[in-house]
Amino acid sequence: MSFETFIIDSSRISIDIAVNAIESNPILLQHAIDLCKHKYPVSMRAARVVQFYAERHYNEIIPYLSFISNELLNTKVDGVKRSFLKILFITPSILAIENSALLLDKCIDWLQSDKEPIAVRAYCIDLLIKFANEEPELKNEIRLTLENIPLEEYPSLKFRRKNGLKMLKMT
Repeated sequence: MSFETFIIDSSRISIDIAVNAIESNPILLQHAIDLCKHKYPVSMRAARVVQFYAERHYNEIIPYLSFISNELLNTKVDGVKRSFLKILFITPSILAIENSALLLDKCIDWLQSDKEPIAVRAYCIDLLIKFANEEPELKNEIRLTLENIPLEEYPSLKFRRKNGLKMLKMT
């Protein structure tokens, strides 16, 4: 049975079954990672599995952070972007990740793009705040970026930006 059969859809039940399978047989993690490079919808489902697995077993994801950061920079699949942004957000040090400067630039680009889905843009705000907290010299640039992004038509993004700006002022 291939790992792909575990992710026949993107329901929470299927994702949990796939994560449980990896927990029972850790070699399946590599298969899930490999499927993140496939076309949509397989890549999105696999990335979601990796994300949920990372939330339970972050230390086992560490060897794959380079792949995750590189794939995030290149993927066009929104679901992969969302899942990988979430994984990077739970990473203890975003600056220790390969290509962190490129990730910072990509987050700013995606945040400024009204073509990106709201969820991707929201997770970019979270990651930018993480960058600013880890590298204080970036705070002013990130604060200015957040202040100058027109988000009035997206109440959830506007709220997230407002909270992010408050956090930047407190630290």
